[in-house]
Amino acid sequence: MKSSPKQPASPQNPALSTSHLDFPVVGIGASAGGLEAICTLFRQMPSDCGMAFVVVLHLSPDHQSVADRIIQDTTQMPVRQVTEPVPIERNHIYVISPANRLSTNDGYLRVTPANRRRGDHVAIDLFFRDLADVHKDHAFCVVLSGTGADGAVGLSRIKEQGGVTLAQTPDDAQYDSMPRAAIETGMVDLVLPAAEMPQKLLELWRNARQVRLPEIEDDTLPPALGTRVGDAQASEPMLEEILLQLRSNTGHDFQHYKRATVLRRIERRLHVTGQADLAAYLHYLEQHPAESRALLADMLIGVTNFFRDREAFEALERHVLPQLVCERDPAEGADEIRVWSAGCSTGEEAYSLAMLVCEQLALEQRSHKVQVFATDLDERAIGIARSGSYPEAIVTDVPPSRLRQFFVKEDQHYRVRKEVREKVLFARHNLLSDPPFSQIDLIVCRNLLIYLDREVQRDILQMFHFALRPGGYLFLGSSESADVANELFAPVDKRNRIFRALDASNTGRRSGRQLPGTSAAGRPQEALAKAKPGRKPSFADLHYRALARRMPPSLIVDIDGNILHMSEGVGRFLQVAGGEPSRSLLNLVLPPLRLALRSTLFQARQGTEAVTSRPVDLAETMGKLQVEITVQPYRDDLSGSDCLLVVFEERAPDPSLPMPGVIRQTDSMVLHNLERELQRTRLQLQETIEQSEVSSEELTASNEEMQAINEELRSASEELETSKEELQSINEELLTVNYELKNKVEETDKVNDYLSNLIACTEIATVFVDRNLHIRWFTPRATDLFNMLPVDTGRSLLDITHRLDYPALADDARAVAQGEAIIEREIGGQGDHWYLARLLPYRSSEQKIDGTVLTFIDISSSHAAEERVRLGEERLSKQLAETQSTSHMKDEFFAVMSHELKHPLNLIQLNAEILRRLPSLRNISAASKAVGTICDAVTSQARIIDDLLDVARIRTGKLKLKTGPVDLLALLQGIHDVVVSEQRPCPVRLELPADTLPVMIEGDVTRLEQIIWNLLNNALKFSPAGNEIRLVLSHDEDHARLQVIDHGVGLSHDSLEHIFDLFSQATPQQASHSREGLGIGLSLVRQLVEAHGGTVRAKSPGLGLGCTFEVTLPLCDTQLPQREQGSEPLSEGRLNGIRVLLVDDSVEVLAVMQELLEMESATVNAFSKPREALDAAAGEEYDIILSDIGMPVMDGHALIKALRGYVHLRHTPAIALTGYGASADQYKSRQSGFDRHLSKPVGYDELVEAIEALSGSVPY
Repeated sequence: MKSSPKQPASPQNPALSTSHLDFPVVGIGASAGGLEAICTLFRQMPSDCGMAFVVVLHLSPDHQSVADRIIQDTTQMPVRQVTEPVPIERNHIYVISPANRLSTNDGYLRVTPANRRRGDHVAIDLFFRDLADVHKDHAFCVVLSGTGADGAVGLSRIKEQGGVTLAQTPDDAQYDSMPRAAIETGMVDLVLPAAEMPQKLLELWRNARQVRLPEIEDDTLPPALGTRVGDAQASEPMLEEILLQLRSNTGHDFQHYKRATVLRRIERRLHVTGQADLAAYLHYLEQHPAESRALLADMLIGVTNFFRDREAFEALERHVLPQLVCERDPAEGADEIRVWSAGCSTGEEAYSLAMLVCEQLALEQRSHKVQVFATDLDERAIGIARSGSYPEAIVTDVPPSRLRQFFVKEDQHYRVRKEVREKVLFARHNLLSDPPFSQIDLIVCRNLLIYLDREVQRDILQMFHFALRPGGYLFLGSSESADVANELFAPVDKRNRIFRALDASNTGRRSGRQLPGTSAAGRPQEALAKAKPGRKPSFADLHYRALARRMPPSLIVDIDGNILHMSEGVGRFLQVAGGEPSRSLLNLVLPPLRLALRSTLFQARQGTEAVTSRPVDLAETMGKLQVEITVQPYRDDLSGSDCLLVVFEERAPDPSLPMPGVIRQTDSMVLHNLERELQRTRLQLQETIEQSEVSSEELTASNEEMQAINEELRSASEELETSKEELQSINEELLTVNYELKNKVEETDKVNDYLSNLIACTEIATVFVDRNLHIRWFTPRATDLFNMLPVDTGRSLLDITHRLDYPALADDARAVAQGEAIIEREIGGQGDHWYLARLLPYRSSEQKIDGTVLTFIDISSSHAAEERVRLGEERLSKQLAETQSTSHMKDEFFAVMSHELKHPLNLIQLNAEILRRLPSLRNISAASKAVGTICDAVTSQARIIDDLLDVARIRTGKLKLKTGPVDLLALLQGIHDVVVSEQRPCPVRLELPADTLPVMIEGDVTRLEQIIWNLLNNALKFSPAGNEIRLVLSHDEDHARLQVIDHGVGLSHDSLEHIFDLFSQATPQQASHSREGLGIGLSLVRQLVEAHGGTVRAKSPGLGLGCTFEVTLPLCDTQLPQREQGSEPLSEGRLNGIRVLLVDDSVEVLAVMQELLEMESATVNAFSKPREALDAAAGEEYDIILSDIGMPVMDGHALIKALRGYVHLRHTPAIALTGYGASADQYKSRQSGFDRHLSKPVGYDELVEAIEALSGSVPY
């Protein structure tokens, strides 16, 4: 029997209460691509449709939703996003808000924070459940485009509660997973494109208001949408005709269903088909045979879920399961727990029971066998249950721990684990006709009995009592009770409807129930009339009863003689014996008729014609009466089953036979003998019959054994079904693997093509050999080197001749195959060919070395090129050596020239300093002027020499900058102070930034001073006396800018282009000024500025209008380190008490320098020969050592090294005085042991300051 309509008396959520809204509420569920379908639906929906709409979408919890605004653009109905409790109003649209769960209760919509687990989408299912439980048949639902299966379970609940379900046509949906999952449940009433749904919803609502049905007298069902007219009695004939039509077309009889339930299911079909009343629907049913199946599906709706009514299942865990487990004693053979889930629908209830029993066994540490029988009338539901696959929505019913323990996640579904599935046996079973299971410990039949008549409820409870072991448990639905059979069951937990079977010794335990359609009096129709006194019979019943009065008593039996149906009056020929009830006609017929009936049944089974028995005298039981039995074989085309019609015809005795009193004596004796013989025959026959009955009992026992075997076969069939499913799954996997393999083959073909083209393009000769040097494969280019053909595969490489000069080929190949590293060699070939031979290990897929790969790359052209390069390198090396030699000679020349030029300048400079300090000449202005002129000339000539040397160093790349942070502002201020102190003929004005903050650049301070002095001296040289010269410093974020502005002779436009060229001077300058330079100063300026990463440019309005030289240098963030304050101003006697060792091979320089130092009160020991100075220093202490570098016999470097050998002179400061001023010369001086390097000509003040700094231990 089907479990359904499996509607709980109380909602799943006890807090829910039924809504009293008088208009339908349409729930719309959608996901990916659904918003477009929703907009299409509402564009066609009138704003005064009279319905309310609730849209549930899968929204991201991390983003704000604008779905309500998008929908509002398509309709005039108000659209609202639900963020707080709101009443449901007709002609309104409500949209779920992100990160929330939407629910409905008592006419309101409410939101609660969503509690999604593991990425499951169940928002639509949850809302559809609430919608169904609250609004009942006022609930409509629509499933639109989306991924996953959300909505399929909740949709089924809506149909169960009487609502109407719609789904979008998969071809019309952008994503068809959700609509397809809903359609596959078999619970969708209408499948339509989104654009056609508005009109269909309007039709459904209109049809619902036009329906006219009798008043339903059942408080357990909510008020219906349609109009109630008349009473149920008036509509009974029409209802009987509908049920008769349903039984004729489907073979299912719903006569025992409560009329309220039947009417409610028919009413739902009236809504869908658009019929107004029962008469119209009956006509529609007759005209549309497929509607019978649709009505049957509605009558058999069985919607359930895991652990439905959780409180009741918890009571089952507390009160029943521990007892079942503990009472099983394997020692007594009771090691199996047998559970029967009657009306299991799609299997959730059966699997819930299996899980609970498994948990209890684990808790008690028992290993009993568990067998759960799960039965239902609906083959479709049984098929779903057997698959054990359920949508994601079960996460709301199954706790996470059980979900992990008993289920496996597969895509959008959860599948019951194999160990649980094997404990459940599913079978189709009708509680009203099929025999029950036996020796059951627990029967679960929830929410089924409430839909059946009270008499049938008692019959089923009696059958359950028979099926249970003594003391077994019965678990009913929340609105059901065992009160109709309280002598059979005692309550264990009455609130949760758990009962226990009473022992047979106390209750007169029944073995079964009465036959369907019969009563104790044997007159089923009279009993039915008494049971239903207010029900008006239909015309079919009148016709049936009229025929029954005219026709002899009869009955229908199946091919085995079991009674299927009986007419009126046939009970006269039957009797019910004590013991277990039976449906066998041979067991129930009167004993005098049994032999004739058995013979007639046997003959009728052998053919197709009617068979009539001899008349049987029933004088002993029914007076003087004879009965003839006619059996007619009959095949029902509608059901496809074979049956037998058994007719009992009564006959009066023949009056022509003589009366017993008139029979003659002889005849009496004959008759007596015959009667005695007949009595013996009857006794023998009776004995045969008894033996037959014993055999029948044995056969019955065998039948029971066969039933047990049948159960085992069913289990085996279930296993075979599972194996079949596994094989199908394996087959699908094989198909998938085959498809993947096909793709791999195609990919391999492509890769092979790529490799072929690659090999052809690279033109590399390659040979693959195994560990024994047998050829495995080779490229086409390999045949240019080896005399191989394709048929040579497998031959030894040693047997193949080749064109290579490679005697070690075999040894190298073997060495690589043994695991050595890659071998590369350049080998020769025929002619001028050269090859790069590269031998690599051949590695298998297991990374094992299984041979050698030999590749030969033609490097003839590169080898020839390398040879040409080698020869070229030799020539270049030779030329480089010659160039370096020439450069070295040039450097030597520059050094000697510098020394030779600076030596006389140094002598002139020193003598001029002596003249300046002679007391007799201090007051003679002409003498002072002459000395100044001499000093200026010396300085100018020294600058020219230095500039020439710097230009040479720059051009040869030997000028090295000693960079560091330099404050350009301070540098300019220092130069300006010097210029002012010298009282030049042209005043120089310094213009600095207003903030006077340091202007830091990264550079060589000496070279920067050289740049500024060159530009400033150039301006002073070419400006008339009295004209002001401006030094302007500015900066921006990245660069410092220095401008030297004069009002001198200016430059022509042609001169500007070449002013920075070496040895270049403007023509006006050449004409109006003496040549005090060689035209190298500005060229040196540009090269030094560019070496610092800067730029320099010249601007002039024209001849006679002055010039502006602008230098731009990059700024830096480095701060200038703190420096100690300078010494006090120079004065006479600055070297008082300092002992000086002075060495110079020039006697003139030696004498002048000695005189100058002694003027400053120094004690000087002067030597022109280094050897003499070295010998003298052996016993003398000195505070400072001054030495020339370029001296004969022993130069200054050798001298200082020798002096450092004396312990007392090891740390004495030493100054090198030389005309060699290159950075390399300075570095060499420091390496030799000098502390400072001064280039000639040396200024007097510079020399004295150096001596003071070193003798005072000031670090250089």
